[in-house]
Order: sequence, then C-alpha cells, then structure tokens
Amino acid sequence: MKRIAGVSERLLECARSEFLDKGFQAASIREIAKKAETSARAVYTRFPNKEGLFDAIVSPITDGLIELYQNYAEQFWSKGIGQDGADAISFDDTAIYVDMIDYIYDHKDEFLLIQTSLGGTRHTALIEDLTDKNLSYVSIWPEPSGGAGTEKELMMRVLHMLTNSFYASMFEPLRHNMNRREARFYVETLCAFFVAGINRLLKKE
Repeated sequence: MKRIAGVSERLLECARSEFLDKGFQAASIREIAKKAETSARAVYTRFPNKEGLFDAIVSPITDGLIELYQNYAEQFWSKGIGQDGADAISFDDTAIYVDMIDYIYDHKDEFLLIQTSLGGTRHTALIEDLTDKNLSYVSIWPEPSGGAGTEKELMMRVLHMLTNSFYASMFEPLRHNMNRREARFYVETLCAFFVAGINRLLKKE
C-alpha cells in the first residue's frame, strides 16, 4: 500500500513534542497519532514501536555528534599531532569540544530527551561510542621493559574510564541549566583540567 506523503514527518514532529512534554514513559502513541492527524496504525506501519519512534528522532542527532567528532579527530591525528606522551591522549584539541558543545546546544531538547529517557541507555551508549572512537586513535603507553604488557593493559583500562568520564562530563551543562556561553566556558575548563591531569599522570613537564 502506498504511504501518504508527509505523514512520517508529521509523526516525528508530534512525537518529539509529546516526548518533550510528557517524557518517553508517559508519551502516548494514540495521542501522537491524533496530533499528527492520522491513526495509531499509521505509526506502527512506519515504526516498530514507541522506542523505534524515539530512536528515529534522536539517532540522527547523536550520529551527527559522533560524525562531528570523528571528522575532526581524523584530521587531527592524520597531521601527526601528539604522537607520544600526554599530547597523544590530550583529548584532541579544545576547539572540537567547543564545537561539540555548540552542536549539543543546537539540539538541546533532543539531548535532554536522550539523557532522561529509556533509563539513560541511549545516553550511556553515546558516551561509550565517543570514548571508543577517541581511544581508537590512542596507542601511547610503552611496553614495560621485560614485561608482558600488563602495565599497558592496566593503563588503557584507566584511560578508558577517564575518557568515559570526560565525555559524560561534557553533558553536565544541560543538567545544570547553563546557557551556551557558560557551557562553552565549562568545556574549555574541563579540557584544561583533563589535559593537566594526564600530563601529571605521565609525568610530562
């Protein structure tokens, strides 16, 4: 059966409004369909369930943030910046994180939804994805002399936890209702804090 043009777009727009107004749990497929001037059946012919409808709204936004980071990171690392020592794990350049916080604030409502819906699972997955992508560029810890690599393995586990906490911290301005200017200042400070800590960790002067 041929689908009516424009229905999917209206459903997404109305679902976004419903999720923002009531939260994921309380949002109603019937109410979303009613606001979109269609039927609940029309929702289920386009999306598997309410969770699928939610993902159709937020996935393009999270994918955009990951793409923004990855495009910048590939350029950053291809230039050979930070091949050893703390430079190699300095969370790249502060500029990308300012751009990322701007992107987050451009899509503030969606990121608030991601934080507060479905038990935060989408938010956790996003942070883990950013962490993995960051660490995929990092290979800095030398094998200990005569060792079996256990120190390197431990350090990479520690770096994973620190990097994960860095990306989790990036979203704190939303939770604390900061405006964009305050959030940019926060991210610049966050980067300075983490880089200084890693410099200390690797005993780099």
